[in-house]
Amino acid sequence: MITYADALVSDDSRFRDAYDIENEAHHAGTIVVEDPFPRFAELQRQAPVHRGKLGELMGYGPDQNFHFHIPGRVTYTAFSFAACNRALLENQLFSSAVYDEFESMKTHNHSMINRVGAEHRMLRAPIQPMFTPEAARTWWSEKAIEDTVNTLLDRIAPKKSADLLYELCARMPVHIVSVGMGISPEDIVPFRIAVIAGGGAGMNLTPEERAMRRAEGHEIMTKVIRQRRENPCDDIISRLVTAEVTEPDGTKRMFTDDEIIDNCRLIVNAGGGTTWRQLGITLYALLENPDQLQAVRDDRSLIPQALLESARWMANDTFFPRRVTQDVVLEGVEIPEGAMLLMVLAAANRDPTRWSDPDSFDIFRELKPTVAFGGGAHVCLGQHVSRQEMKVALNAVLDRLPNLRWDPSRPRPRISGSMMARGMTAVPVVFD
Repeated sequence: MITYADALVSDDSRFRDAYDIENEAHHAGTIVVEDPFPRFAELQRQAPVHRGKLGELMGYGPDQNFHFHIPGRVTYTAFSFAACNRALLENQLFSSAVYDEFESMKTHNHSMINRVGAEHRMLRAPIQPMFTPEAARTWWSEKAIEDTVNTLLDRIAPKKSADLLYELCARMPVHIVSVGMGISPEDIVPFRIAVIAGGGAGMNLTPEERAMRRAEGHEIMTKVIRQRRENPCDDIISRLVTAEVTEPDGTKRMFTDDEIIDNCRLIVNAGGGTTWRQLGITLYALLENPDQLQAVRDDRSLIPQALLESARWMANDTFFPRRVTQDVVLEGVEIPEGAMLLMVLAAANRDPTRWSDPDSFDIFRELKPTVAFGGGAHVCLGQHVSRQEMKVALNAVLDRLPNLRWDPSRPRPRISGSMMARGMTAVPVVFD
């Protein structure tokens, strides 16, 4: 019988393709952008908010495909911390309902991502207790994080060299969230492939093949929901099938199957996609700054600070959209009702009016709130679980891979990807 450990370390040629950051851009129909930050900084110096689509402001032609762009839609792009932070906090005015307009988000129609106000609270409130800092430190760690990280490091440590991007970062997050949800060991690999392939990025598949993978993932989730309605266990889906939803008018009901599936798919796609990229970026930043790597090795209490600085310095999800619901002036710029606003959070996190030397990775800088995990009503639901995963993984790497350093026989890795999703090309290391 297959175990969770078997599923975690199983090899499939499709995984490498799916976790190639530049292939992800190509397969999503976008272009690879080597380093957008110099142009972000230039636009930020010119004005906090610009009229225009991000791709065009960056100098790319109108025929280039970028995420969250709608032909003919009046679009504004925010680069400053103040502008992005306000847009995140005022979710009624800068509405998440814009996601209804994107074909790529149709698989999340019954989820919380496109809801605002009372409807958003209705879906998020029963799920929120499962993703608190305490739940991340206790339930998630005991249920999945510790075993997952230890299993992967058991495989890596004897080899004396590894590509940590593929062998650790890529394998960890989707597995952890799948175990936490209650996906059975024999369904873990099919579910992982279904999530990756059906999500619109990674793997060179036709639309029909992607639809087939989505259907396979839907079938796996439906099976678990049916089983948990009959026999609840200690997992996320069991908690969702027994949770009450409070409608805006105060009436109570249970989650529908579609709501459970779409919210779980959202959690898997968001958490699985961001955590593997951010952990790779954090490893890169520390390896590129050996003094800071040594400081973290000597004082593990610095790990949370290093993770927050990594997310500020290189947020792996670069920008997000909102729909403006009434005429508004944002940082001196008049934006009409119905316009789209793109919030470039990666630029906002390097706003020089808020951080000195913002382009440098510095775990010792003064800690200030960032927009790396969003903000307001839609602040990242899974951020505490993600940070716990990365904290446990970094501790294990520092404990079990002594004298960690770049592999001199391999090409130096780069941060790359699309304008939307940034990550490492590889993390090739050697250790004693």
